[in-house]
Amino acid sequence: MNIGPALCRDVDANLFANLVKKSPDVSASVERLKNMGLTQKDILIKTISENIDSQNPQISTGIKGMLDKLMAGDTAGAFDMVRGILPKNAAIKETSLGTAVMADNWRLPVVFPKAEGFKMLGWADRPAELTTEQLWKGAYGEQPAHIFGAVGNSNIKPEQVRGGSSLTKKELSAKYEGAITDFFEPIVKYLKELGAKSEDIGFAFAHSDCGVDKAARDVVEKHGLRGFATTPTEYTQYLRGKECPPSAEFPNGFILADCPFPTVLTRGVSQIEDYAQTYGKMVGKGNVESIFGGGEHAFIRDARESLVSKDGAQWVPVDIMKDKFGIIIPATNENGVVTNAAANVLERVNGNPYEQYKFAFRHYLPESRIKEDIAQYDPQASVATIAYTNLKKAGKIQ
Repeated sequence: MNIGPALCRDVDANLFANLVKKSPDVSASVERLKNMGLTQKDILIKTISENIDSQNPQISTGIKGMLDKLMAGDTAGAFDMVRGILPKNAAIKETSLGTAVMADNWRLPVVFPKAEGFKMLGWADRPAELTTEQLWKGAYGEQPAHIFGAVGNSNIKPEQVRGGSSLTKKELSAKYEGAITDFFEPIVKYLKELGAKSEDIGFAFAHSDCGVDKAARDVVEKHGLRGFATTPTEYTQYLRGKECPPSAEFPNGFILADCPFPTVLTRGVSQIEDYAQTYGKMVGKGNVESIFGGGEHAFIRDARESLVSKDGAQWVPVDIMKDKFGIIIPATNENGVVTNAAANVLERVNGNPYEQYKFAFRHYLPESRIKEDIAQYDPQASVATIAYTNLKKAGKIQ
């Protein structure tokens, strides 16, 4: 999903000054948080910086417990230590224009207008307690027979490409987004050719109006699928929308969102961890999550969740820039940081991850000209096989 700008460096300096004075153990723990995604680490540092001086000993104890669990590798348990202790940093309010969301450090609130299909399901403050059926019933009254998921890049930069690129970030990103929409085009057409209806197929994506999320939304809108959006509040600022002038309800103005899809948000210090869990639940057991490249965030907080089958989604890596355009983005950089989650997954897998779907694709999926096209690209055939199987089991296709 999309990564927001890093916080200013002096936040770290202020935090460490406070922590060194108050708790050397906590200071050392924060310094060791090297494998956490940048945005989550920034949110964590900022939150501790703002709350470490609190007179409430419960907060200090909770933060210390959170850091201890992070050091032990228990990320979910770490954030459970501070749930309900730290103040919420975002809120929802119903207004005459629609549902308004406001968070700490935002310049303007984001307003989701009253639109057909839009529902604000609320905050996923305890994602471990959510279920796929519960989420989709809240969004549409029922769970689709099959659900697509997609994670990857918010954009592609020339410096990410091996050997550099003469194309600009805008040009590379446009190629990437177009390639993803093209990837799903024949799959959805094939499923509909076999009798599936638009409402039988769901697609979970995030709010950001760029990269993999924009491509996923484009697929949903073109084919009339059931779209469902979730995102950390930190990223809600980057959705499609327009700035509007001040009004009686919004004296400083507001951002009018263009996102007519059911929505659930995560907030607070654990918002990115909670988002990963929530997104996993939205895609759900037995459905398919395609990994279209992606950096450290896509690997640590998205692809890895699928790799260990935390919520049962089947993962399909798609190194789409290399396969479609010959543009190679290395799996990791010189520091070992993941720069292409799809390539990283392919390097870690023992064998061919597409092999398990080939027999079913060849022998069980009905023949057609579209199937012949899909057969030319193993990742596409794998995703089509999973989708067909789910829809067939549900009696939605012949």
